[in-house]
Amino acid sequence: MSSGEVNFLSFLEEINPDAALSANKMEALIFEDPSSSIIKARVYAEEILNEVFKQEKIDVPFQSSLYDKILLLTREGYIKRDIQQALDTIRLSGNKAAHNAQFNDITVAFKLHKEMYKIGVWFYEVYSTENIKIPPYEIPKPKPKENIQDLVKKELMELLGSGLLGGSLKDLPKEEDGTSEAKSGNISRKELFAKKETPILDPQLDRENSYLLRELRRLKDSSQEAIENASQFSRFKEYLHVDRRIQLDLEKVLEANKDRDKGNLILLCGSVGDGKSHLLAYLNENKKELIDNYTIFNDATESFSPNKNAMETLEEVLRNFSDQSIENSKDKVILAINMGVLHNFITTDHKEYKYTKLKQFVEQSGLFLDNITTYYSDETFDLLSFGDYHSYELTERGPVSHFYSSLLKKVTDPRKENPFYLALKEDENLKQDTMVHANYRFLQNEFVQQQIVQLVIQTIVKKKMVISARAFLNFVADILIPDQLEKTSLMSEFEVLRSALPNLLFNRKDRSSILNSLSDVDPLHQRSEHIDELVVKLNTLEDWETIIKAYMEDQTSIRWLEPFMSKSELTDYSFNMFFETFIRLTYLTNKKFASNIEDQSYTRYLQNLYYFNKGDKRAVKSFYEEIKNSIYKWKGSPKKDYIYINKSTEKYRLSQKLNLRPTIDHLKPSTNEVIDSFKSTILLAYHNGNSDNKLFLDIDFPLYSLLTKVQEGYRPNKKDEEDAIKFVEFIDKIMASGEKKRELLVHFPNHHKQYVIKRDDFGAFVFERE
Repeated sequence: MSSGEVNFLSFLEEINPDAALSANKMEALIFEDPSSSIIKARVYAEEILNEVFKQEKIDVPFQSSLYDKILLLTREGYIKRDIQQALDTIRLSGNKAAHNAQFNDITVAFKLHKEMYKIGVWFYEVYSTENIKIPPYEIPKPKPKENIQDLVKKELMELLGSGLLGGSLKDLPKEEDGTSEAKSGNISRKELFAKKETPILDPQLDRENSYLLRELRRLKDSSQEAIENASQFSRFKEYLHVDRRIQLDLEKVLEANKDRDKGNLILLCGSVGDGKSHLLAYLNENKKELIDNYTIFNDATESFSPNKNAMETLEEVLRNFSDQSIENSKDKVILAINMGVLHNFITTDHKEYKYTKLKQFVEQSGLFLDNITTYYSDETFDLLSFGDYHSYELTERGPVSHFYSSLLKKVTDPRKENPFYLALKEDENLKQDTMVHANYRFLQNEFVQQQIVQLVIQTIVKKKMVISARAFLNFVADILIPDQLEKTSLMSEFEVLRSALPNLLFNRKDRSSILNSLSDVDPLHQRSEHIDELVVKLNTLEDWETIIKAYMEDQTSIRWLEPFMSKSELTDYSFNMFFETFIRLTYLTNKKFASNIEDQSYTRYLQNLYYFNKGDKRAVKSFYEEIKNSIYKWKGSPKKDYIYINKSTEKYRLSQKLNLRPTIDHLKPSTNEVIDSFKSTILLAYHNGNSDNKLFLDIDFPLYSLLTKVQEGYRPNKKDEEDAIKFVEFIDKIMASGEKKRELLVHFPNHHKQYVIKRDDFGAFVFERE
């Protein structure tokens, strides 16, 4: 390759000698004349494409430009996406070098050198019949005998960075007195590495060339830090800990029970991964005085002999709270248990002990009903349910999440207590600059954080996901760490876009269930006139700089798009990547644009969920009317208050009068402006004149979204009816309370005629035309 014995892209010499020669000249000029080197790269691309036309026996269009050739071969399927983008990178940089005498950037030449290798390997694999081993790519280096100016050497070292050559904090200059402030986060190096027994940031950098990358990898599920243990709480977890209301409520319970002489059983009920272990570990580390007298069972079904099943294990754990022992028990126990296991336990007939009192307590708590159960207590038992302590809150302006927002701030805030921020600063000292660092800086934008939190809340509402702190932190690592970890100065413009946070956010659906769900709420999927307007501008205007600066409100975003400021001639794949990145960046950074393309049905659903929990009668009444309209349109209606009872495929339609009588007796209004305990669905109630005989309809977002489309004229199909089976069953029940025994309306759609069949005052049937 660049060693002097083997020429750059020597494996092309037999099948495309002209391209191989241009490649060698390009490499030879990199350190002497970067601008000429870039132009040679463009010549190389021309020669590669000319040979493709020759090999494929395609006539080269008359007076065709490099752009025309790339576009033609791309659209005909001869060039795949990554090669087309590599060719575009060379073409655009070559144009700039040819038309701008001041353009002489060695970093661009380095980028093109790598793109040429990529194109050369592709060309060899497609068009060569030989079978030789292609050497791996090597960064070009100055020849030992050449007299390279000191300035060029300095530029090269700046480009490669000390991180690529190895290095750690121990190589940096030492402070003379230990009191001056280091560059990282306004904290002295003495504080950073000598504070207590465990420093904030470990100074040893083993097998990594980036402190920030190392710290971010600790957030991943595969990290040792991901293992939750109720008895261990590391300093790293201590830093990432965010107080939640269930923790504060549990602390109040423990404080109230601290001086009790009698026994006490605290049930922490939830599901897998909701944070029970983390909460217990936090209390053990920080509030030990509250739990000293308690025995803690975390997942008690796995705590004892493997010969015992779950129910037998729980019997042993809870034997002192059985009917036989509870009056004399002085045991204090905290039991973290999944709701399904608890339900099975209290409904099982046990051999040795009876648990009638425990069963009555759980049933009275309403844990398995539609009631909101955060905390319930009696003399012996306390119950806290993770299920109704949500990870987000409802407000009149929309949902927010103190929990997820706080976790993001823990990762991104520029504070001296933040190991991630300190790692960023240390990497900057080492001249490290990869897409991990660029993505991290982008995530420090507060509005970007808000948008990401809103997207996560969307997946919870729309997909009914449960996202624990651990899953969320793993997600943060996934959107910050790309597959390509080399310095950004060595990456092409398209590689930068591909590795940018907005594309990692929506293009990595196979990485996790969160990212899979987020791909469905990608702003690119939104039908919006504002997006259409932007498409028209990008396709018709030559000056993209004005468009980019008009929409972008973040400096990192502008730097990512800067190479495209005056380059409107992008071929198919390249244009698509630019456009997709542009939309996603704008959505994450531009508040006005984001509000213009938001999902209106989602927004209305969250507003109504808030108003139902607040007990706002005007809003509740409006929602009842909206759903009533959906019910009539689902079945079809010939006129007001009448609903069809047979299928539309028949020659005539029968309908009955239906009076829906709503009630709000079941609602329990909240006085809080910010609501953190609520049911995540909207529960409607109707009666047939007898308020004690209610029919309930539970509306989640998927059902509401479907009913919104029905109101707009959509006709539900068989799959819709299967997906909304509970709604269909509800309609069947309310249809039974209609007035078909007193009156039927017969409608002949083809003849536009309607007749009424009803009983007169003497009980006889009357048939009249409407």
